[in-house]
Amino acid sequence: MTDTSSPDAAPRGRRWRRVALCSLVAVAVLEVALNVALNTGVTQAIMGRATDRTRLTWQRAWWLWPVGRLHLTGFTLTQQDPDVWWKVEVDALEAGMSLTGLLRKRVDVDGIDGHGASFHLEPSSAPEEPSAPNSKPWVIHLKDVTLHQVRELDFSRVRFAGALDVTGTLNLQSRERLEVDLPSVRVAEGFIEVDGQRVARLEALDSRARLDAPFQPGKGYDLTKALGGQVKTRIDVLPLDWINDQLGASAPVSLRGGAGRVDLDLRVERNTVQPGSQLKASGEALDLKAGPMRARAPWSLQASMGTEPGEQLSGSMRLAFAPVQVSAGPKGSDMEVPEIALSVRARRREGQPGLDLKPELHVAKSKPLDLRVLNPWLGQTLEIDSGHVTVRSEEPSNRAKARSALELRMDTNLVSGRMGPNKVLLRAEVEVDARHLSWDMTELGLSGTTLRLRDVSSNGNVPIRAWSGNFTLPRASLSLSPTVLKARFASQLTDTQPIVALITSSKKLPGFLTSLLNIPEVEVTGQVQIDDRGLQLRELKATGKSFSLEGHLDLVQGNITGALLASLGAVTGGIELKPGKHDVHLLNATEWFKRQPVPPFR
Repeated sequence: MTDTSSPDAAPRGRRWRRVALCSLVAVAVLEVALNVALNTGVTQAIMGRATDRTRLTWQRAWWLWPVGRLHLTGFTLTQQDPDVWWKVEVDALEAGMSLTGLLRKRVDVDGIDGHGASFHLEPSSAPEEPSAPNSKPWVIHLKDVTLHQVRELDFSRVRFAGALDVTGTLNLQSRERLEVDLPSVRVAEGFIEVDGQRVARLEALDSRARLDAPFQPGKGYDLTKALGGQVKTRIDVLPLDWINDQLGASAPVSLRGGAGRVDLDLRVERNTVQPGSQLKASGEALDLKAGPMRARAPWSLQASMGTEPGEQLSGSMRLAFAPVQVSAGPKGSDMEVPEIALSVRARRREGQPGLDLKPELHVAKSKPLDLRVLNPWLGQTLEIDSGHVTVRSEEPSNRAKARSALELRMDTNLVSGRMGPNKVLLRAEVEVDARHLSWDMTELGLSGTTLRLRDVSSNGNVPIRAWSGNFTLPRASLSLSPTVLKARFASQLTDTQPIVALITSSKKLPGFLTSLLNIPEVEVTGQVQIDDRGLQLRELKATGKSFSLEGHLDLVQGNITGALLASLGAVTGGIELKPGKHDVHLLNATEWFKRQPVPPFR
C-alpha cells in the first residue's frame, strides 16, 4: 500500500498540540493569577484607590473564569457620603461578573445570590473630598440581586432584626447618581428595636421600593424626592414602657402599657404619600403619669389618603382615647372622659409644596372631678372646701362662634374655699387654646389660655360681692415635678374690689384707700407664680380712670407681704404689706417704693 500522508502532517499536529497546551497553560496561569489577586487584596487595593468613597471588600474568593461564577465570602460594600455612612455585608454570595468591565472602571455583576446579609447606616460628617478634574467615576451595577436571610437592618438607633428576603438592583455611579430598585422585600417575622430595646414585632411585611437620587456637589445624594414604592405590613406594638428609658429616671412623665396592633398600606411617590394609603391601629390601655396627674385609656388610630373632586390630594387622621380615666392627687380621685379625639384633615396646596392642615379637638363632657384634690398644691393660696370641675371641648354647633376648633374648656360649679380666715365663693371657666400647647417633658406650655372668674364673693375686712374678671395668659407654663404654674397675665376687671380686699387688713380704711372702691374698669398686668407654698405676684401694674398702681406681693394662707405704689389723681402713696398690718407712706412715697427690694420667684 502506498503512504499518501503529507510529510509535514505530523509536525503540524504537534504544533497544534503545543498551541493548545500553551493556551491551557496560559489560561491556567491567568486563572491562578486572577484568584491570587482576588485573595491577596490586590484587586481590592486597585479598586480602593479608584473608587473614592466607595469600598468593595471580601475575605475569600474564587472564580473559574470565564465560564464559571464568582464566589465571595465575607463580602462588604461600603459608601461614605458627607452626611451618611452605610455598609452592606453578605456572608456568602455568587454572581456572574465582567472582568473586562473592571478595566473600564465598571463593576458589572449579574445574578447575585447571597445568604446571610446585614445593612448598617449611620450619620456622618465626613468632609467633601474634591475629585481630580479628569478622573472618571466608577460605576457599580448590581443586577438581579437576591439576598436571603437578611438578618439585620441597622439605622443607627433604630434596628430591624429577623429574617428578610430581598430582590432588586443597584446602580451607583460615584458622584453622579444612586439608583436602587427593590421589587420585592418580604419578612416572615422580625422585630424592630430602638436603642437595643424591642418595641414592635413584624408579623408580616411585603413591600417594593425605588430610590433615585442624583448627586449634588457639596451636599451628597439628594433624597428629597428620591423615594417611591409601597409597603404592606402588620405590626404588633409591644408595651410602651421602653419609652421611660428614653426619658430618663428623673423625667416627670412615665408611660406604661399600650400594646396594640397596626395594619399599614403605605404608598409613596417622590417622597409624597399617595391615594390609597391606609393605617389602622388600636391598643390596650395606655397609662400616662405626669406629675400629680395620671390618665389611663385604650387608644386607636386611623389615617388615609385620597383625592377630592378635581384630583386634589387630601388625607385624614384620627387619634382617639376612649374612655379616659383621670386621677389627681394622692387620694386618686377620678374623673372619666368618655372620649378624647384629635382629628386632622390635610389638603395639598395648589401650586405649592406641603399640605394645609385643619386639626380639630373633640373632648366629650367629663364626669365631675372633686376640686379638693388640688389642695396639696393650691391649699396655701386657696384651700377648697367644696366644688367640682368638668372638662369638654366646644360643641360643633357652637364652633362658628368659638376662637378655634382646638379649644378645651373647664367649667366649675360654685366653688367654696378659704383664703386664711376669709371665706371665698366663686365660679371659674378656663379656655385652653390647644394650638399653642407645647410639651418638653418637664413642663406643659399653656400660652393663650383664658381664665374667667364670676360670682366672686368674700367676707373679708372689705367684702367682695358678685365680682367678675377675665384673665388672659399670653405666656404660661405648668411644671409637673414639682407642680408650679408660671404665667404672664393681662386682665380686665369690672372694678377694684379684689385689689382693695387684698391690701386691707381692717374694716376701717384710710381716706387714701377709700377712693379705690369707686374705680370701675381697671386693666391689670403682671407675672404670677403658684406652687405648694403660695402665690407670688411680680411686675404688677394696674391702670384705670385717674388711677395707677404697681408693685409686688406674696400671698400665703391669707397673709400678704409686699410693697405697692398707688396714684389717685394728684395723690401718690406707698403701701407696705405685712401680715396683719399694712402701713401707708404718703411722704416721699415714690422714693420709698424704689428702696423696697423685690424678692425673686421661688
